Amino acid sequence: MIGTVRHLFAIVALLGGVFAKRSVVAPKGAEVLTVAVIGDYGWVGWTPVPDHFCLEVLPELVAAGITIPNEVLNDCDPGDKASLVNATAFQTDTASYVGQVCSMKNCSAVISVGDNIYDSGADFSTGGILRFQEAWVDMYSQGVFEYAPWYQCLGNHDIVKGQSAVDFQTKIAPLYDDRWYFGTKGLPYYTYDLIGKDWTATFVVVDSDCFLSKYQKNTSVYYNEYTIECHKHTKVQVDFLAETFKKSKADWKFLQVHHPYMSSSTNYTMDLLPLIEIVEEHNGIVLNGHDHCLAHYVYNQTNYILSGGAGYTQAGDCNNGIKLGPYAKFLAANAETAANGFVTMDISKHAVNVEYYARDMQFENNDLYPVKQDLKPTYSFEITKHSK
Repeated sequence: MIGTVRHLFAIVALLGGVFAKRSVVAPKGAEVLTVAVIGDYGWVGWTPVPDHFCLEVLPELVAAGITIPNEVLNDCDPGDKASLVNATAFQTDTASYVGQVCSMKNCSAVISVGDNIYDSGADFSTGGILRFQEAWVDMYSQGVFEYAPWYQCLGNHDIVKGQSAVDFQTKIAPLYDDRWYFGTKGLPYYTYDLIGKDWTATFVVVDSDCFLSKYQKNTSVYYNEYTIECHKHTKVQVDFLAETFKKSKADWKFLQVHHPYMSSSTNYTMDLLPLIEIVEEHNGIVLNGHDHCLAHYVYNQTNYILSGGAGYTQAGDCNNGIKLGPYAKFLAANAETAANGFVTMDISKHAVNVEYYARDMQFENNDLYPVKQDLKPTYSFEITKHSK
């Protein structure tokens, strides 16, 4: 069986360039092109490990010195297990909401900032295929989703199972559904351009999982053969970003990444600094997720757009809506929860108009995040200074 799987991956690697041509891509030539930015969403279909195993069997195995797979440890996470029911409902409701707004705004593409499949990603197995089908293919299949390409990015939950999970998302999933885009080489980092009537926007996708020093500790569920190896070669992705931005004559340049450099929760400032220095040099824009909320930060004249509210939201990730220092311009959270929602960008020659859409989270006896008119942006700003 192992030989068969390896053979299939070999075939995919050989034919990757051919199949990549089948991918759906954003339309070209528009005066204004609207894209959705979405992250931290794929909860539907996750089956956690039973409590009996996690609470009673697992400690005995650990005490006996038996190695526990990272995905089993991750799928025993008590916080994630407790969140599952709400997270599934939030993803379902928010997917419908995103569809409504994008239908109104005519979104032409979706930009993902990672954590596409909770809790431990998907690999090339029957279970992985079923998760992908349920959490993404079926979930985002109606209306504007039917034909819009998704420019994907890896998050920490996507890489728990290691190289096999990375290969599934970068090589197998694009063949399974041609809307799922991961470049033309089947790598976790790549670049693409959105081309308008008289403007161009260059996006560079980087796997920030490779940069985090804490993922290199053997106590981390993200410590595996993939993160160990790619952490040794972060310069490859740094150089790729630098060279792409240097060669690009685009009006707008974006870094698309999962982890935050600026945050109201946990910054990864030192780890991600080599990437951010390049962004700042080119007057670029940063898109990220990981924090389960919506926020806008500005630091060193660089805009950081956080769109991590498409699944289970966490108020603390946006400091319960209380701004920290002069950098946080907008935090979509209150004392109880963070808002479900996403971000749209209207890209044109003269500006990138950024709008944050927060969903009215009304339930039978409560409204966790009241929004009077949630089909209108809760917050917006405009970027007019071109990249260089």
